[in-house]
Amino acid sequence: MVQQQGIVKGDVLQRIGSVGLIVGSVLVVIFNLLFPRVTDPSNTQAVLRKWGEGEVLTQVCALLLAIGIWTKMLGYAGVYRSISARGAAWARLGFYGIVVATGMWAITFALSMATAGAAANWLAAPAAGQATAYSVAASVFAAGESVETMSIIVYWLALVFMGIGMLLSAVYPRWMGWAGIVLGVVTMVAVGIVAAFAGISSTLELTFAILALLSCLWALVVGIWIARKAW
Repeated sequence: MVQQQGIVKGDVLQRIGSVGLIVGSVLVVIFNLLFPRVTDPSNTQAVLRKWGEGEVLTQVCALLLAIGIWTKMLGYAGVYRSISARGAAWARLGFYGIVVATGMWAITFALSMATAGAAANWLAAPAAGQATAYSVAASVFAAGESVETMSIIVYWLALVFMGIGMLLSAVYPRWMGWAGIVLGVVTMVAVGIVAAFAGISSTLELTFAILALLSCLWALVVGIWIARKAW
């Protein structure tokens, strides 16, 4: 199938893509801000207590964050399909990476929801069963943290590839491609790889929050840019 180079007004996929990037970015920002957090994210017991006490809020935020990531994937499908000449191979790699990372994020948020439920069970457990209940909650939490770290690496590496595709194409402004590349490299190295070897910390969590916000703003701008041409 031959892809169409560029963005054509009225194209259904590009319209869906623009809405996906805009809505997904807004959802991710809002529910990241609402997600229950503690001062020291390396303190597992404090995190579990916070999530257990706010079980419903934690689960709702995790679910809507997953929906935000899924929605953004639709947006990147539009970006990928708009590039058919130079940069097409990189855009394809980027989109495939985003599909894989989106699945990983779905697992991460599902584990967050399960952790909140397990933490609530721990807080409500009788004294004799608290040690076992805590062990279950901590195990699920640890699994979620591991998947999240790999999700960060895969997702932002995919954004690097997507940014290269945008940079090499004649469809998107060059600054847009460069912004995706820089955000992808910095987030992958400064957050994903560091967390994989050193674990989470308050400084690392703050760094990720800033970079994730900037990445969402970039995706939002891309979505608005596409919308102005497609609608």
